[in-house]
Amino acid sequence: MTHDEQLIGECFRAAVEGPFFPDWEFHVLFGLTRPEVAAILATWPESKDSADARHAVNSTLNNLLGYPHKKWAQWPRYISASPEEVDAVFERWQKAHPRED
Repeated sequence: MTHDEQLIGECFRAAVEGPFFPDWEFHVLFGLTRPEVAAILATWPESKDSADARHAVNSTLNNLLGYPHKKWAQWPRYISASPEEVDAVFERWQKAHPRED
């Protein structure tokens, strides 16, 4: 597992298990349910090439960085990298996995 894959896995865990996204809004924000993202986490990084996994990575990183969750103090409990480092991972991910519109 690469360092970026490890950090993405931490972000999935934060999204699924952490306090960052309320249940009632999760599906709207992610386009996937919390159990669907949990299933991707369970097989990560082997699942990284599936369409749902690519969508989940984009939604997870984008929402952790941009959604006004106001839980920054809890970030280090789930993610070992700073938001700036996660943003750099997100940029690398997007370049390596362009959207298929």
